[in-house]
Amino acid sequence: MRRVTIGAVVWLTTLWVLLWNDLSVANVVSGVVLAVVVLASSRLASAVCVGSDNGDRPRISPLHLAYFVGYVVVQLVRSNLFLAWEIMTRKNTIHAGIIAVPMRTSSELTMLVMANVITLTPGTVTIEAKGSPPVLYVNVLHLNDVERVRVDLRRLESICVQAFGSRSARAQLADGEAD
Repeated sequence: MRRVTIGAVVWLTTLWVLLWNDLSVANVVSGVVLAVVVLASSRLASAVCVGSDNGDRPRISPLHLAYFVGYVVVQLVRSNLFLAWEIMTRKNTIHAGIIAVPMRTSSELTMLVMANVITLTPGTVTIEAKGSPPVLYVNVLHLNDVERVRVDLRRLESICVQAFGSRSARAQLADGEAD
């Protein structure tokens, strides 16, 4: 183990013990185990997801990340209110359907985040994500306007890439918007 890794294990274990507010052998041991698992999985994810120095390394933009979080929260609140209204009224406006949304980037990280945000949002579920060409298949509860749903999901893709996209994903997005 490198010095940085040992320091990270100590730091994460300390945070774990502080969160539990109990300095016991069980908490220290579980904190060490959890820290090693977290660090090992993050190294595996970085080896799989980040890639080499060919422009595939995610680049976090704090301002865009804050906007992404705010956008997702607003969409979650909107969707919850809309579904609550649907439940409380007698009028049935459900027109469910499945839509294919071609993505403009081939970023696996963007596809992963989008698929999870879509599934987290009430009224939508990601059914399948294909990588080549990148396409998300989404089940939408209120599918009144197919093109509007695609535009909304392309906007989500754009926000994701701006928040933590790699150079190559940002270039693909710019090329996709130019078309």
